[in-house]
Amino acid sequence: MSATIRDVAKLAKVSPATVSRYFSGSNVVGAELSKRIETAANTLGYVPTRDVRRNQGVILVLCPNLQLGYFSEVLKEIIKQMPKYKCRVVIIPTLSGDDSYKSFLTDLYVIGVIYLDEDIAKEMIHYIRAKNIRLVMLGGATLEERCDMVHINDMSAAYEGMKYLLSLNHRDILILADFPQSFSSGFQRMVGCQQAMKEAGIPFDEEQMVMYGDLTYERGWQSTALALKKGKRFTAVFAFSDEVALGSISALAESGLRVPEDISVLGFDGISISDRVVPKLTTIYQPVDKMVEWTLNTICNMDKQQTEAMEYTLPYRLLERGTCKRREEE
Repeated sequence: MSATIRDVAKLAKVSPATVSRYFSGSNVVGAELSKRIETAANTLGYVPTRDVRRNQGVILVLCPNLQLGYFSEVLKEIIKQMPKYKCRVVIIPTLSGDDSYKSFLTDLYVIGVIYLDEDIAKEMIHYIRAKNIRLVMLGGATLEERCDMVHINDMSAAYEGMKYLLSLNHRDILILADFPQSFSSGFQRMVGCQQAMKEAGIPFDEEQMVMYGDLTYERGWQSTALALKKGKRFTAVFAFSDEVALGSISALAESGLRVPEDISVLGFDGISISDRVVPKLTTIYQPVDKMVEWTLNTICNMDKQQTEAMEYTLPYRLLERGTCKRREEE
């Protein structure tokens, strides 16, 4: 027999009305009571019902950085595809420790939340899922069991990218990476690079090869300029975003180095600007349109009572363009 709101109230030692207010998203229920109710609901396996009479819901998109070109392209694709799902979209910039998203869950009929980053607090996941609202991490992966995921295989993609540079006879490769976190895409990409080099019998010297920072144009320029200033030896750059790659190309050009004649550059993401620069950027392409489609299908077409998290891994591909060239034997 399914647990009822009264069962939850009894276990949490609160009134049924308080439980009802909590699951409706009311801010009246304090943090301590909210925790007791959530714990009781999880213990009993209670799933709150949603008002299905309303025929149009809202999907919240929580985005930590509106400046990154990759996130911008994802947002544009979400807006483009949203009309066919008969939903509305609300985009909310998020900062660490900011819980303003809770007010939107209270004031709007939210049927799903899309999170565009991997650094998501467990408290946020639990709060959203306790409201029986589906949460999808788009473009990343997490070990959290209550969060759906739509992404590519970052480890395999970076492995293929590094193998590609090695096949062009590059051995001294500068990696411009974001700071790796547990199971993050940056961590997986680094593991993929290391594996490719290990198979090729090339030592992986992190201090010499890797420079960490944000995946922005500015950071790509700064890291490359600093690497040149320090006298680091490299014949190729593997950047973990297209923006970083473009920043790196600018720094190389300002130092009198040509791409790809002197230095090859490989990007990651395949955002639209990578096909508009000269030379066109060789990159690992993420199918943003398909990733968004799978995400919206997960939220809009799936049984909302389903508690098991889903994971969808979509195919990537390496786009050979004009910024990588075979290195001549010395």
